[in-house]
Amino acid sequence: MAVLRVLNVNGDDRVEWDPEVADDRMRRARALFDAKLRAGWFAFEADREGGGSQIRTFDPKKDEIVLQPPIAGG
Repeated sequence: MAVLRVLNVNGDDRVEWDPEVADDRMRRARALFDAKLRAGWFAFEADREGGGSQIRTFDPKKDEIVLQPPIAGG
């Protein structure tokens, strides 16, 4: 199972899908990913060491993708 984690004030919301099956859950994850990036959010591919690298396109084969809202400075 692959997961898209959307960080928010409550922790995170999750959308899970099977990377081998192009179904509504995968399409929902892709649509959410694209909408958040258009709104200025950042996407990261999580790695096994607790870090990650920024990504700009949705890849349904990734194990875990994290969406983070932009941080406002002040």
